[in-house]
Formats: sequence, C-alpha cells, structure tokens
Amino acid sequence: MARDDIYENMLMSEVAPPPKGNTSKTLTPWQYRTRGIVTAVLVLLMLALATSLLAVTLLYFRGQRKLQAVEEAVQKLRVSLQPNKTSAKSAKESDALQLLDEAQAGVRMLRDQLGNASAAYREIQTRLDRVTAVRATGPDPCGDVLTKLSKGWKFYSGNLYYFSQGSKSWEEAEQFCVSEDSHLTSISSQAEQDFLFTETKEANHWIGLTDQGTEGTWRWVDGTEFREEANSGDWESSQPDNWHQGVGGREDCVEIRRSKWNDANCTLPTRWICKQARGSTGL
Repeated sequence: MARDDIYENMLMSEVAPPPKGNTSKTLTPWQYRTRGIVTAVLVLLMLALATSLLAVTLLYFRGQRKLQAVEEAVQKLRVSLQPNKTSAKSAKESDALQLLDEAQAGVRMLRDQLGNASAAYREIQTRLDRVTAVRATGPDPCGDVLTKLSKGWKFYSGNLYYFSQGSKSWEEAEQFCVSEDSHLTSISSQAEQDFLFTETKEANHWIGLTDQGTEGTWRWVDGTEFREEANSGDWESSQPDNWHQGVGGREDCVEIRRSKWNDANCTLPTRWICKQARGSTGL
C-alpha cells in the first residue's frame, strides 16, 4: 500500500551500540543505589512469599486432619445405622442416612477446597523459586532492566519495548534490536496491540512480521508462532497486498499504523519497535 505519511526532521541518533565486551564495568552511584533497591525488594518479596507458603502449608495440613476425622466419623455412623436384613428400615433411620449423605457431600467439598489449597501452594512455591533464581544470579539482570528504562524503554506485561525516534529500513531496525538483546516486536494479544498503538501515536512503526523467503508465509522474527486465523482481523482492509512500489521489490515487511497492520517495502525508512521478551529481561 502507498505510504500516506512522510517523516520529516526525524532524529537519526539511534545507532547500534558498541559490542558489549567493550563497555566499561565501572558502576555509577546511581547504579549502586538502584542495585541496592532491587536487592532489598527481592529480599522482601522472598520473605512475603515464604510467609504465604508457610501459612498455606499449615492450613492444608490442618484441613487434612479435620477431613480425615470427619470421614472416619461419617463412616462409623453409616455402618451403625444400616438396618438389619430382618427388620424394616424406619423413617428415622432413613432421615439419618439422608443427613449422612449430605455430610459426605460436605466432605467432598472440603476435599476440593484442600485441592485448591494444594494448587495455591504449588503456585506460591513456583513464584518463590523464580524470585530465588533471580536473586541467585545477582543484581545484574535487574540492573540491565533499569538501564534500559533509563534509556527510554517501556515496561509492559513483563516485556520491555523500545519505540524509536529515527527511521531505518526493516533490516537495519532488526539489527539495532538484536544489538540490544531484543528483536522487532511480535504481537501476541489484543491488549499488546492496543498498548503498542497507544505508544506509537498513529505513526508508522516496523514490527517483527515478515514473509521474506516464502511469499505469503508470514513469521515473527523473534520465533513467536504466527497464527494466521487469529491475526486475520489485525490487517488493514485489503492487506496484505504485496504492492509493487518500484523501489526495490515488493512488500515483505509489516508496519503497524492506526492500530492495524500494513505490508510495506522493507527498504523504506520507518520508525520501529524493539521488544525484549519475558525471560530475557531476567524477570
């Protein structure tokens, strides 16, 4: 599709940083302070999770003991109230057995609640393990996140995003993202799409979707699975159309504009969005 906006007076200051091996290891006072804050937060989070884990454990075992005692009592009553083969069952005995059935239903409900407590225990344990793992690696992963935030990256739903001010071709933009331990962004949900649209303020930005290599076979450059049917509503009307603009090929790269996707020529200078996904951020 023909471009309907022209970027003027773009800032072209975004360049790939030098190799990480050449960066200085000297920490600034700000980095020391932020690392101390991150360490304290992690320790407090570990203590809170450990306390929750202990509380759930105590509740679980206390409930387990009560459940066992109730089940034993119900079983004894049921046996004692069973009528003899030679005698007819009285109305009183029938009422008692009905009450026992209701009691057993309550026991089953209690058992389900204990199952939920067990699931909560496992969830808290998983979170505690994650926090412990981050703490064990030292403050560096969190320090990297704070450094990116100080450079203008945005944090959303566990991921870090960079919205450029200058313009590059799709390939150059991806190279920049890779130099920052990221990729041109993938989009996995409508909520993420809405977030990106809000941040781009309707200006066109490259995203990490391309069909370079095999025409019509779209893929996310960061390896995220592309779901054609689920994403069919994300394209602009009549897109993708692989329109030939006469500027060095057809349209094999995708940009986001006005909350929808448009395929465009990969060589056109356009702003871009990098995404450092959950896990890579150390969170």
